[in-house]
Amino acid sequence: MVKVEDGEVVEINYVGRIKSSGEVFDLTDKETAEKENIETENMNLGPVKILLGEGYLLKGLENRVKEMKVGEDKTIEVPKREAFGSRQSSNIKTISEREFKKYDVTPRRGMPVEVDGKRGKILTVNNGRVKVDFNHPLAGRDLVYDVEILRKVDDLEEQVEAVLDFHVSREYEIELDSKNVKIVFENEIDEKVIEKLEEEVEKLEKVEKAEISFPDPDKVEESKEDSE
Repeated sequence: MVKVEDGEVVEINYVGRIKSSGEVFDLTDKETAEKENIETENMNLGPVKILLGEGYLLKGLENRVKEMKVGEDKTIEVPKREAFGSRQSSNIKTISEREFKKYDVTPRRGMPVEVDGKRGKILTVNNGRVKVDFNHPLAGRDLVYDVEILRKVDDLEEQVEAVLDFHVSREYEIELDSKNVKIVFENEIDEKVIEKLEEEVEKLEKVEKAEISFPDPDKVEESKEDSE
């Protein structure tokens, strides 16, 4: 069996559980979902491809995956300090109920909310004051993952697809010219996302240069007119 390293793309299956309860909080494995009657209607289950060393996995998990070999199946424990940390009282805030009313929101206990870009859950609503917990839902939890490395992805186009699909859900075409990769997206995306994608694609061993572009608007319009 071959050991995996940073910069490589691997395809894995995993099931993530809370250690204390055995509750599944994340998974890719269809068989486990069926066995445990997990609702999968809005989940796209199946093996995932990850670029090692780029944070596609929780850091504590990724570090242990890099100790594995292709074909290996392993149970990995990730203590809370290497997962989402301990629960912090400073992440529990009290907010005036009036702030929610401004947006026609009636706060209720257990309701998920987003305040100033931070996601949280309402703990209590009392006398016009709303207590919101902004800790990560898995903060304070030790985690356990069952992980299997199915294969190392060697095909360059498949490697590039793994990077793109992790970050964006957009239609694109890939053109390979020796060690140069050209990616044409159907619709424009944020400049920072473009920089991030080009940077990560260039970290693939077989790539020297990655360039992202978009269709020429004039040519797209001409094509539409011709089709009509």
